[in-house]
This record gives sequence, structure tokens and C-alpha cells, in this order.
Amino acid sequence: MTARPIAVVGASAAGLAAAETLRRSGWRGPLTLIGEEPHLPYDRPPLSKQLLHGAWEPETLRLRTEEQLAPLDLDLRLGTRATGLDVATRTLTLDGTERLACAGIVIATGVAARTLPGADRLTGVHTLRTLDDALALRGRLTKGGTPAGEGVAGGGGTRQLVIVGNGVLGCEAAAVARELGHEVTVVGIEETPMAAAVGTDVGTLLAEEHRARGVRLLTGAVDGFDSTPADP
Repeated sequence: MTARPIAVVGASAAGLAAAETLRRSGWRGPLTLIGEEPHLPYDRPPLSKQLLHGAWEPETLRLRTEEQLAPLDLDLRLGTRATGLDVATRTLTLDGTERLACAGIVIATGVAARTLPGADRLTGVHTLRTLDDALALRGRLTKGGTPAGEGVAGGGGTRQLVIVGNGVLGCEAAAVARELGHEVTVVGIEETPMAAAVGTDVGTLLAEEHRARGVRLLTGAVDGFDSTPADP
């Protein structure tokens, strides 16, 4: 009988760390690492900074190369979505059809990005969570992005970018977009941007720095999008 694997669901930093820890701790049986994205494990924090700016390329974000992963002897399932789990039998369902019986399962999927009602009906609305998300947004903020006249202020290549969420991720993206020369508005429910992460005092100082650099900060909730054209 073929030995059952330990499956790690989530091929980002936490999932990779779990797989490496299992090997270091003595697991010599089959080890499966499952990731919904098609990319090798990569570091997410630079997505809203160096990658979005264009200073780094996707290869720079990789946590391990293929050669570095080889000693782990992984059954690497990239581009594969875990869609179900039978806890009693320790069986995963992959892509809705494949069943994988496991000796153990580590769930390291992280969080999913929240979206807003109506976003799927509009062009130019981006979610920033994955490498592909960041590359798509970077494309719109650089010369390969939106054609002149679509979401452009002044016709000179400057975009008007509204960022929903005034936490660390939103404010990092805002700083990058301003550095690239775009008009940026950040909308968030927190009175002080990034206060949950850095505290009110530091958040206030950072907010002042954003305003000094031309970022417009608004406090409020965004419930969705109105795709109705405005009156002339």
C-alpha cells in the first residue's frame, strides 16, 4: 500500500515553512504542498512596495528556487485548489474532483481578500492580494497600463487612483502610486490610517506625511460601486 502523504494546503510563506519543518522534524514519507496560484512560494509584503513600483521583478520575490526546493522531495501541486476536506477520513478534495487521502493535513491558506459589490462589472477595479494582482495593477500605473483617456487625469498619463482601505497595505500602495506620479485618494473606516498596526500616534505622523506628499485621505465606509454614468 502506498504511504499516505502529509498535505500542506497553502504554498506561501507559512505553507513552505510547515513543509520544511516537517522534513527537519523527521517526516520522511510523502509530502504534498498545494497552492492555488501557479507560482513557486513567494514573499507577499513586497507586492505593495517594490514589485508594484517596478523596482523588483517576480523572480526576486521567490522564497526558494526550484533547486532549493528539490531536497524537500515535494509533490508540488501548484495551480491546484483545495475545495473540500473530510476531517473524519483526512481526505482532501482538489479542484472539485480529485480525492487525496492523507496521513495528516496542515491548513496554511492565509486570508482571502474582501471585494466590494459591483466590482466584477467594472473595468479598472483591482484587488491587491496575489502576485498576479500586483502585476495587473502595476501595468495600469506604468506605461503599459490604461490607454490615454481611460481613467486618465489631464491626458498626460496620470491616473486617478482610489484605494479602499487605509491599513498598511492600502497606504503602502498609495505611497508607491504617488511616487509614480498619480493622483491618489485613500478611503478607510479607521479615523487614523494604519492605527491598528502602528498605533494612533505613529499613524497620525504617517498620515501627515501622506498628505504632505499629496495623498488625499478620507474617512468612511465604501459599500460598493455605482456604475451609472454621472449627469453631464
